[in-house]
Amino acid sequence: MKLKLQTSRDSAVSPVIGVMLMLVITIIIAAVVSAFAGGLFGGNNKETPTLAMDVKIVNSGNAADSGFFATVLSVSEPTSTKQLKLTTSWVATMNDNLSYDSGTVLGSTPDGKAFAGGNTTAGNVTATDAVPYGFGPGVTGDVNLTTYTVNQSFGNFTLMPGTGLIAEPASTYSGYSHISGSDLEKVLGTGWEQLRPGDIVTVRVIYAPTGKAIFQKEVTVSGG
Repeated sequence: MKLKLQTSRDSAVSPVIGVMLMLVITIIIAAVVSAFAGGLFGGNNKETPTLAMDVKIVNSGNAADSGFFATVLSVSEPTSTKQLKLTTSWVATMNDNLSYDSGTVLGSTPDGKAFAGGNTTAGNVTATDAVPYGFGPGVTGDVNLTTYTVNQSFGNFTLMPGTGLIAEPASTYSGYSHISGSDLEKVLGTGWEQLRPGDIVTVRVIYAPTGKAIFQKEVTVSGG
């Protein structure tokens, strides 16, 4: 009888240990998955900064005062523009398709018809003339508001309170007509000259490490 009881007791130990081992393995696997999801093993564990800016977009029909102008009001921490991407989107009415020199893109859009525009490539840090250009705090080296220097290119300076950003049309811009390739076109996209006072441009700043927008604002175009 003693031998039979001992045998029964021993046989009951193995399933209990098996269940405990399975629980331990399950807990370890869950911990590893959670660690990867939280970025502890080389994942994305960066915090997204916060940014506030005053943004103005002006289209007066001439190069003297038209452009994209922004001033950093606050930022949670100094942030390199190399980590940022600026995008714009808008809808405008075709006012004069003859005012756009690259007719293959918008030349077939009749006057009075609405069309969408914008740019998702502004802040291309691979370019030495990436726009918008910077000036003020956060910009090191030479600063020139007439002929911009390399260190003023977007991607080469840091956003801090007081940092200014600017993109202007080519000096040939006049009477709402322009030659493509201007700095302002790099920010606002093809057909930007059709924007008129009262139109709305949505401006976003994306923080590349997290892919999140740290700034978004609907900016009303002014006429000067």
